Amino acid sequence: MKKIINIFCNDNDKSLKAFIKIKEILTKKDFIISEKFNKDAVLNICIGGDGSFIRGVHGTNFTKIPFVGVNTGTLGFYQEISFENIEKFINDYIEENYTMEKIRLLECEMQTNDMNLSKKCLNEFVIRSNSSEIIHLDIFIDDNHLETFAGDGIIISTPSGSTAYNMSAGGSIMYPTVRGFQLTAVAPIFSKVYRSLSNSIIIPNTSSLKIIPLEKSYKKIAFTADGIDHKYENISYFKFKKAYKKIYKLVFNKDWYWINMKDKFL
Repeated sequence: MKKIINIFCNDNDKSLKAFIKIKEILTKKDFIISEKFNKDAVLNICIGGDGSFIRGVHGTNFTKIPFVGVNTGTLGFYQEISFENIEKFINDYIEENYTMEKIRLLECEMQTNDMNLSKKCLNEFVIRSNSSEIIHLDIFIDDNHLETFAGDGIIISTPSGSTAYNMSAGGSIMYPTVRGFQLTAVAPIFSKVYRSLSNSIIIPNTSSLKIIPLEKSYKKIAFTADGIDHKYENISYFKFKKAYKKIYKLVFNKDWYWINMKDKFL
């Protein structure tokens, strides 16, 4: 039977050219191309930037079918394959010249007045103020009270998401396979009244992070998962921990991460 490959593509000109080229080569090599998610596929190809990769992951509900990214954007930490190397990538894929990387996800459990909810993320969760006012949050690690935060918000990032919003906010860079996640403050307030840690905290995967909005902050909170806004009222708490679900990404160059790091940031 012919093998199916899902291709997800944004609508810029370079991405469309890449899609046409990939589809043409794969069709000649006897693959079936699906432009929508097909659960029987053997591979998901995401064409665009990191946003396209993240949308592909969420759009497939974090499927176990492996992903690979073709970069037609700018940054692109998930997008290893350049437009110029599309043909080589396809040949390497057919010849199985790659390794499989597990990418760990982060899960957030939330409780409101009338429901329990759960969300997963690939990059980060963000709790922030939805106005110009500061928010106040009690922060616990493994049920130990760490601090009462006051400021614009906090970022809870995965290792693979540490080079995104987390890094812009002064957080640490974590190699994608590190088993942990990170808590980073956004514009914390320092005064005689409010004291918050200014450095990011690396939390092991064996621990949980619980955040309780103080009463006067209930109505001022905005919550996002991988840049997707979610609106909830009267949240009692957020609880963050490693998700048991993972996604899988093909890696064709074992040094890709460090090459990309230097190329994008230095």
